[in-house]
Amino acid sequence: MSTPETRTSPHPLLVAIAVAALIGVPMLILQRYVASTRGAAIALVLVWFALVAVGLLVLVRRNPGLRVPAFGTFVAVLAGTIAIGYWTGFRDREVDEEVITAARAAAPEERKRALDPATGSGDTEARATPSGPVELVRGGFAGADGHAGSGTATVVEQPDGSRVLTFTEFDVDPGAEVEVYLVPGDGTDVSDRVELGDLKGNVGDQQYEIPGAADLGRYSTVVLWCTPFTVRIAVAELA
Repeated sequence: MSTPETRTSPHPLLVAIAVAALIGVPMLILQRYVASTRGAAIALVLVWFALVAVGLLVLVRRNPGLRVPAFGTFVAVLAGTIAIGYWTGFRDREVDEEVITAARAAAPEERKRALDPATGSGDTEARATPSGPVELVRGGFAGADGHAGSGTATVVEQPDGSRVLTFTEFDVDPGAEVEVYLVPGDGTDVSDRVELGDLKGNVGDQQYEIPGAADLGRYSTVVLWCTPFTVRIAVAELA
């Protein structure tokens, strides 16, 4: 007399790990390497969650004992994704620094010298610094790659010859791990860049020190770069 076969179920912990990996790994790939905008990333992630949910429904119908670890993990990962996504991509970070304000616009020769510190390096008169902060160049922010942005970026030279980049009336979409770059051209290529540090906040006045050797005649565009998604948040061409 033959005995019926007994089906052994996987350990609940292994099921939970498998479901988390099934959701998490493709989700990271979709956001980092496939989506080109925040909206596209959200849409792709939602579609992937829906596909995984359908697959899990088929799985638990065949093996009801997997319902709790499978859907428990699904709900936990979904809740964590929503929480992290809101915290990093939708929550404004406001700052209100006391930025340096220029007393006047730089004269042409002052601007030429200050944008490229190597210019006139052997001429004492050409290297004379202004008595107060002067504006060298400025540009308005515009959103990029599906994001919104506004405000003014200004390069100001101080009496000691140092230069700072200020953001005023600044308001751009929030993003995760946003960096401030100076790049050549129109900002579409950030491989050649001067890095000024992490964006302090997506709303409010703020400023950044510019390295003394930076040639602002060449690196004349400000790019706010979202590192995880490898996209631009906003761009300001300085003129």
